Amino acid sequence: MSIVELLNHKLINGIKVNEPMADHTSWQVGGPADYYVSPVGLDELVEVLSVCCERKIPALVIGNGTNLLVLDGGIRGMVINIGPSFSYVKPVGEKLIVGAGTPMTLLAFTAAEESLSGLEFTVGIPGSLGGAVIMNAGAFGGYIGEKVGLVRLVNLEGKLVELKRDELEFGYRTSNLIGKGVVYEIELNLTKGEQAVSKRQIDYFLAERQRRHPNLPSAGSVFRNLPDQPAGQIIEQAGAKGICIGGAEVSTQHANFIVNTGKATAADVLKLIKTVQALVKEQYGLELKPEVKIVGEELAE
Repeated sequence: MSIVELLNHKLINGIKVNEPMADHTSWQVGGPADYYVSPVGLDELVEVLSVCCERKIPALVIGNGTNLLVLDGGIRGMVINIGPSFSYVKPVGEKLIVGAGTPMTLLAFTAAEESLSGLEFTVGIPGSLGGAVIMNAGAFGGYIGEKVGLVRLVNLEGKLVELKRDELEFGYRTSNLIGKGVVYEIELNLTKGEQAVSKRQIDYFLAERQRRHPNLPSAGSVFRNLPDQPAGQIIEQAGAKGICIGGAEVSTQHANFIVNTGKATAADVLKLIKTVQALVKEQYGLELKPEVKIVGEELAE
């Protein structure tokens, strides 16, 4: 039985073939994935991973498709979307048990509604909690890894694993969860707070994001900050703000954003990333490292 026949039989949403990744990424660029699935619940996720393992099919996990550049040649293998069926928040005392597909902004508002403090900074962070935890997403001086008490995942053989706090390591835009499997649920340790105070903080952070960040399609910050200077500041000083390649532009609002002005390709975005890196290297001798994950294949010339 082919993988398409097998998973169409076993998955509620079935399996898509040659699915355009431009429809599933915040940059709105990217070629087709060989296979694309959006499992409904943990049993389906385990099934998909088990099939990929048995048939030696490479798998890429995505949430909301933020922080991700899919190249124009597309992705060989399986794309697994951790989507709406993994979006939930369950309060338990001063903890929240949260599905990996939960949008970060929804998480911030839910915590505030429950009078739990510590997640206000997450409002407006693009993407969902699973990816945010794996990459230790942060904003306004806060990092999600500081709040994580337990992570539940499915390893690459399809087995369920729990990792407690003392087994987790978080750094700047990284963690030891990379390559461990598919995160499906996280426990967050918070503190009792005041709903009104949390909501004021959320309003402030949202206003700051609106003031600083562009509205055109992007993937959030493209480059990692240097230890002593924000990447956007360096890029602006190098004169790269506003430069364009094809439909991709270094945002005139925030130089660490590359935006799709309407008809960008992944090749445009990739060339612009490399151009910015070369300018900064030439002028300051500094190596800018991408924060976005670049996946897939370039189109053959």
